[in-house]
Amino acid sequence: MVLKSKLAGKARIDYFVKGLRPKLLIHSGTHGDEYKVIESVKKAVEKHHDFLPDFVFVPVVSPSAVEIRKRKNGDGVDLNRSFFDDSPIEEVRVNMEIVKEYGQFDLFISFHEEPALDTFYMYQSGDHNCTNDPEWIAFKKAVRNLGVGLLTGTDDPHDVVLGYEFIDGYRHVPLPEGGYEESGEFDYWAINRKLVKYALIPEVPLKLDQGTKDGVVDLFFQKMLLAT
Repeated sequence: MVLKSKLAGKARIDYFVKGLRPKLLIHSGTHGDEYKVIESVKKAVEKHHDFLPDFVFVPVVSPSAVEIRKRKNGDGVDLNRSFFDDSPIEEVRVNMEIVKEYGQFDLFISFHEEPALDTFYMYQSGDHNCTNDPEWIAFKKAVRNLGVGLLTGTDDPHDVVLGYEFIDGYRHVPLPEGGYEESGEFDYWAINRKLVKYALIPEVPLKLDQGTKDGVVDLFFQKMLLAT
């Protein structure tokens, strides 16, 4: 894979590219208070590099947020509520440019950390529903064997964009007629513009020790990506 960088004003985003026509897009480091999962994702990408489809990997989507270890970035915004075509936020613009350069991705994965709950869960946006996919079933079993629970209940009732109910760690948010509401989330922006077909947003519990966090992310790559 090749290391590249894009600049927009003060914002510099480093990213890695494997292949000439990548169809997998991987993000981490969107929120600065979810920085520990970044290393987990880096380790998994390096470990499974040869067996992954061609990809673009952005380890730190918001460098300014990660630098200050806060959810909001250096401009004082939640980056994952700021993806609008006319956004003045430099980190938003750079990440948009990276995606547009490579055209349409089959799959987008954005790794996050859940700060309050001690269970794993995953959002899925787009038309595909993986509830009964053997890859998802195998991943759930492996995560449980690791000693990590799966959320059945509400993610965050206090966030006006969230408040979803999960069953067995999963929530599918299908594409409504006319496209997703413009909430500023990257996956909605990218799917609406046909830059991404569908998205998986894994939420790894922040409270896990680093070794277990690494294990959950590695299992995600093994069961959800290498099996496809």
